Amino acid sequence: MEKRRVLLLGASGYLGSQIYQELLRDNAIDLMGTCFSAQAVHQLLRVDVTDTPSFLAILQEFSPNVVIWALMSATDERELIEKGLDALLSHLPEKSKFIFISTDGIFGRGTGSYREQDYPEPLDERNQLAAYSNAKIRGEARIRERHPNHVIVRVGPIYGRNAVGQWDKRVASMCAELEAGREVSRSGNLHKTFVHVEDVGKAIHELLHGSYLGTLHLGPAKKESYYSFYKAMALALGLNADGVKETLLTEVEALERGIPLDTSLCTKKAHELLQTRFRQAGWENANENDNDKGE
Repeated sequence: MEKRRVLLLGASGYLGSQIYQELLRDNAIDLMGTCFSAQAVHQLLRVDVTDTPSFLAILQEFSPNVVIWALMSATDERELIEKGLDALLSHLPEKSKFIFISTDGIFGRGTGSYREQDYPEPLDERNQLAAYSNAKIRGEARIRERHPNHVIVRVGPIYGRNAVGQWDKRVASMCAELEAGREVSRSGNLHKTFVHVEDVGKAIHELLHGSYLGTLHLGPAKKESYYSFYKAMALALGLNADGVKETLLTEVEALERGIPLDTSLCTKKAHELLQTRFRQAGWENANENDNDKGE
């Protein structure tokens, strides 16, 4: 049986590394992962998707059956979409599946929990993530218009230790603060659907082989505030959870800073469709103990 050729764009990132390691174990696929930096893992191919000629040469040579877009840039997301994504959509054969990883940040009004069919709402320009989130909105629209054979995956904040031992910045920072005896203050009324990095990797793996096309929200059924998330993670990692303090973000403050108060996702469809089980915050693996965190 011929293997499926899978091109993973962004395989050196926090989430990309997890997906790469997940797919490496699959003997039914021929995997090519890309990175942007020369310092990245040596098995990966260095690619700048905004360098159209070299990017298209790789696409033509590898001729992937599936492309997974795990690229993100807080500062250059618009260029990734307008150059890299545009080039990909112009040259990817219709029969090739495209999996695009998007964000809950596309729901700028913050009136979750959002369903897959709910319309995106641009993030207020005063928010530092506006350029990133609003570029994702444009990317989603282009994919729907130009490549029907797609899955758009939306996720909230991703956390946990990935397959190469890297922790997300939120938990790593919390660990450092609490271990130093300092308090950590987080909002009790700013809600998200926090999703574990391992669970996202498994879900992407399922979707690669599955027949589902369209948009899908990944994550556990229950939303969390930043306060409840940090509290749960501190408890799970054996840290001083009393050092996590609750604050509240008033509607006036949220409006002035362009922060949507609730971008939680309705994940019912994913729970019905996938075998992957999405853990709630704090349901960590047994080996994620005091000695492993803060890397």
